[in-house]
Amino acid sequence: MRRRWAIPLVFAVFGFGPSCGDPVHNAQVDALGPETGGGPGPTHRAGQPCLTCHGGQGPADVEFAVAGTVYQLPDAGAPGYEGVVVAVFDATQDADGGTPKTARTNTVGNFYIRSADWSPVFPLHDVTLGVDGSQFQPVMKTRVGRDGSCGTCHFDPAGTGSPGHVYFASEPGDLPGGGQP
Repeated sequence: MRRRWAIPLVFAVFGFGPSCGDPVHNAQVDALGPETGGGPGPTHRAGQPCLTCHGGQGPADVEFAVAGTVYQLPDAGAPGYEGVVVAVFDATQDADGGTPKTARTNTVGNFYIRSADWSPVFPLHDVTLGVDGSQFQPVMKTRVGRDGSCGTCHFDPAGTGSPGHVYFASEPGDLPGGGQP
C-alpha cells in the first residue's frame, strides 16, 4: 500500500512545486520579440533594454552592468553611431576629477560594460559621450538608480514615457531645429 502512494507523492512535491522561472521576467523577455538579423551577438537588438536578457536572470550567459545603443540622429530609425565613447560614473566616483568607466560603441551603436569588469554602485550619474578622444560635457545629469540598461528609459517614440533614444549629433545641423537656438 505504501508503494502505491510514493510515486504520486514525489511527483506532487517536485512536479507541482514552485517554478524555477520568474513569470514577470519571462514576460519581459518575450515582449522583446523574436531575434532579428544575424542572431545573438554584440550587434543584435540595438535600442532594446539589454539588461532584460543580460542582467543576471538570463537567458543570455554574459551579464552586463551597463549597456545601451547610441544613434547618429534623434529620428526614429536613425542608424547607430560607431566609435562613440560612453563614460559613466557611479556613486563612488566624483565627476570632478574622477575616472569614469567607459565603453565604445560598435557598428550598430551598441555598447556594454560586463559585470565581470565593473560592479557599479547606484546611482549612476554624469553620463558623457565623446568621439575621437574628445570629451564633452555630461549629456545626462539625471541619476540612474535602478537599471544599467539605457533602453529601459530611452526608447522610441519620444514622449511622456521616454526622452527618446540616445543620439550623438556630430554636426550642429543634425540637432533638432538645425542647431539654431
